[in-house]
Amino acid sequence: MIDKLKNAILNTVTKFQEYPREYLSESDIQAMLFIELRNATSERYQYDAEGANRRFGFTEPFCIHPVTTEYFPYKRKQNRFDIAVLSEKPDSSLEIWRQPCRVAIEIKLWQPGYGMPRYSNDVIKLQNYQTHLQNNITIERKFTGIAMLFVHPCVEKLTKTAISAEKSGDAYPENGIALHFVTQRDHWWKNI
Repeated sequence: MIDKLKNAILNTVTKFQEYPREYLSESDIQAMLFIELRNATSERYQYDAEGANRRFGFTEPFCIHPVTTEYFPYKRKQNRFDIAVLSEKPDSSLEIWRQPCRVAIEIKLWQPGYGMPRYSNDVIKLQNYQTHLQNNITIERKFTGIAMLFVHPCVEKLTKTAISAEKSGDAYPENGIALHFVTQRDHWWKNI
């Protein structure tokens, strides 16, 4: 899964760097990355109709694609992920809509005319989910969290803010969280 994630992110970053003015919103980047990840992931995961899924009328096992958007990983509708890849190990005690995530991605776009996006909130959201997986899910699960800040080229010119190009740590940790910064010239990351 990590290789597919890496390729999907690199393809999305490359497209953003080539045509940054075509991405007018965070949703444009989200859609591009979703398509890249979904196309890279052909397998479907099978879920049983037992446990929490029975109450929704499922009576036979069913398959779904593991890549989804605007995913609510908790029972209450809060803290949804921009893009999620569900765990290959289903949890029959949880509804199909609340399955554990193997990967969660948060995206911010820093555009001209707006202040600095609160990407640190996305990092906290990913950290909280990793803690939730460790404390509330019985099977040990690996989790990769990726927070990404895409910087529109005009932001650097207008704010005269230099975006560092320092790379540190693993960009795609097998079990951890990384923060990616993407400008028209650079793509760098650090582990959190």
